[in-house]
Parts: sequence; C-alpha cells; structure tokens
Amino acid sequence: MSRRIIPVSTLVHYLKGSLESDPVLHGVLVEGEISNLRKPYSGHWYFSLKDERSSISCVMFSSYNRRVGFEVHNGDKVEIRGDVSVYEAGGSLQIMVNAMRPSGIGDLYLKLEEMKKRMNEEGLFDPQHKKPLPAYPMDVALVTGNNTAAREDVLITLKKRWPCAKLREYPAPVQGMEAAPKIIDALQKADQGNHEIILLVRGGGSIEDLWCFNDESLVRFIYQMHTPVVTGIGHETDFTLCDYVADVRANTPTGAVETAVPDRLEVSGQLHQYAMRMSSLMHKQLESARIHLDHLSTSPILCDPGRLTKMHSLILHHHKQQLLHFPLRLQADQIHLQRLHHRFESATSDSLKQMHALVDEKQAALLMWQTESVKNRKELILQEKDTLIEHMEQRLMQMNDKMRMQSALLDAYSPLKVLARGYSVVSKDKIPVKDSVVLKKGDMVTIRLSSGSAEAEIMEVQHGTENEI
Repeated sequence: MSRRIIPVSTLVHYLKGSLESDPVLHGVLVEGEISNLRKPYSGHWYFSLKDERSSISCVMFSSYNRRVGFEVHNGDKVEIRGDVSVYEAGGSLQIMVNAMRPSGIGDLYLKLEEMKKRMNEEGLFDPQHKKPLPAYPMDVALVTGNNTAAREDVLITLKKRWPCAKLREYPAPVQGMEAAPKIIDALQKADQGNHEIILLVRGGGSIEDLWCFNDESLVRFIYQMHTPVVTGIGHETDFTLCDYVADVRANTPTGAVETAVPDRLEVSGQLHQYAMRMSSLMHKQLESARIHLDHLSTSPILCDPGRLTKMHSLILHHHKQQLLHFPLRLQADQIHLQRLHHRFESATSDSLKQMHALVDEKQAALLMWQTESVKNRKELILQEKDTLIEHMEQRLMQMNDKMRMQSALLDAYSPLKVLARGYSVVSKDKIPVKDSVVLKKGDMVTIRLSSGSAEAEIMEVQHGTENEI
C-alpha cells in the first residue's frame, strides 16, 4: 500500500469538513416521515427522517424546536430545513435541523394554529360561555349539505333514537370558498326559528375540505348565537375552530345526534321505573291512610262524642264553684295581710333600737382593742431591736477573729518568707526552673533573692534526684 495509513477519527473529521464546506448541503430542504423520535430532558429532539427507500438521522436542538408551532409525533410527514453533517463520535451521517413544518398542508396548519391561539386568548373557547343542552329537545334544527351522507346519518339516527322530535332542515354547502357565508346565513335562520337545539354536521375529508369550518366570521357568529349548537364535523381526529367554539363537539354526525337527543328506549325505561316508583309510593300512602283511619274509627271519642262534652262540662262546673268561693277567700286574705303589716312595723322599731346599741358597743370595743394593740407592738419592736444589735456585734467579732487567722496563715505561706530564709528562685526566659534537665551549659538565668535579683550564666549542669542537696 503506497498511501499513508490514517486513524478513523481523521477520516471522519475529513468527511465532516468536506460536507460542511459544501454549499449545496447548507439549508437543504428534505421531506420525509418522522420515526424513532426521542425528546430527552435536555430539550433536544433526535429522530430519523425516512421515505420508502432510505432513512437519515436528524437532530434539532432546543433553541430551534421551541419555535415549531405544532405537536410532533412518530409517523408525521414533515418538511425540514438544515445542514448535512457527520456525527464524529459515531461516524454517522445526520442533518442538523433548524426549521420544520407539516408536509403539504403546512401553511394551512400553521394558519389554523395561529387563529386558534388568538381566538382562545380572546375567550371564544372559554367553557363558561358554553350553553347547556336541553334534556328532551322536541324541536331540532339541522344545518348541513343536501343529499350528503352526513344528512342521511342524522335522519336515520334521529328517527331511531328520538322520533318524537320535530326536525327542521336548513341546507347549506359545506365545502369550498363560498361555503362559510352560506353556513352563516343558514345558522342565522335556524337561530331565529325558536328551535331548542341546532346540529351543524359534515362528513369526513381532508383539511382543505373542512377549511370552511375554520372561517373566522363563522366561528364568531356561532359564539354569539342564542341557541345551543352541537357540531359533528369530520371524523374522530378532525378538529375545526367551529368544534372549539360550539357548545358541544361530537366526533361524527351520528355522534352529534346521540349527544343532542336522548334514546327513546332509555327514556321509556326511565318512565317505566318512575311509574313503578310512583305506584309503590301511592300504595304505601294509601296503606298508611287506611291504618290511620282504622285507628281513628276505634278511638273512644269518635265512638262516643258525648264523652268529650261531659268531660268539659265537669271542668266548667269545677271552675264555677271556685269563682263562687273567691270573694270569701279574698276577704280572709286581706285581714291576714293587715295583721302581718302591724307585726312588721312593731318588729322593725325594736330592731332599729337594738342595732344602734350594738353599733355603739362595737365601736367602743374596737377603740380599746386598737389602743392596746399599738402598745403591745411598740414593746415588741423595742425587744427585737435590742436582740438584733446584740447579734450584729457578736457576728462582727467572729469575722474579725477569722480575718486575723487568715492573715497569719497567708503570711506564713508567703514566698517572700522562704526567700528571707536564704532561698532563691531561678527562672529561665521568665519561667521558673524546677528541674535541671531544662538547663544546659551557656544558658542565661535570672536569680530572684529576698532583696533584688541577679543574672547568671550556667557553667555546668549536674543531674541528680530531687532529694539530693
């Protein structure tokens, strides 16, 4: 081999540089289907873009994918713009994506999302503006196309579920550029027709086929309508702005009928249950009334009504006798009251005299007691004063004796006394020397004497036991 051998990393790096320097591979537009989509916590998107024959890895960093105005899922067909490069760690070809939109219907889809966001912020889709549906509507209006499958589904389902309802049709085209104004006209007539509920339905189709139901004027008209509106537009996965603003959205035209009206069989079953419950309740009330009637028919009062008048007659006679004896009892009570009055006046005069005498006696006794108490307290205070002075003098003498003893003991243990007997204190670097091991020849020490001090140089050090002199 005549060529130079190179590492794998050098080759991959060369390929990466070659691809990134090629202007054709910058801002390339590619269409394909998303697969193997991963959205880790980093916020970046990793996925593959494939068609019937090939697949290529793609990465879209969070700074770019946060500008994508729709939800991305596996299987979505999209158009991307990016730069072709090589992932050096794996040596794989990839596209660094910087923009994405739905394939084919991308412009319509983005416009739909923009209108949806704006109207939602205005409050057109707020649940508090939704009108409740009547439980048993008997007058239903239908707005849909003539001779369509959706109309047939509504008629068949309504006849099967709730045939007693009256149906009024307001036909209008449900596809094309001119459909929205005609749908508005049909809804206006239906709203003015005093119907209980309005069905706005259409069969399935592409986003272009259903686009008239995203018309802003139509959405705002439905918002201000007085009659509840139920929509059944397209299939389960089809959503239009009319669905968001309607009072109730059903998944299909058939579902709209099922949502708007009850099932006659279910209503019949409920009515049967109500009838059974009402019959049972009436039988219970009748049985309770019969038992009460039997009880009343056997009561003594109803069997012999004269007993009630006899009882009241006896009570009346008793009260009459009491009224006849009342004047005599009143006279006796008056005499008794006069006697009590005289006794009270006599007792009150004697009690006042006794109270005055008792008060005078108590005041004299209180004055004598106060005088005697003052004398006794004065003598007691003088005695306690003499005792206190005696105790203070004894305590003072004890403390003087103790202070003299402590002073003598302190003087006996004073270091100055030891120095006066001829001893001295040797210190090195201002630290007392207690052992010769801390000294060496040539050290300078200070010798403290009883009077004064001296500086000395160690000429020789001798080590011995602490008992040696």
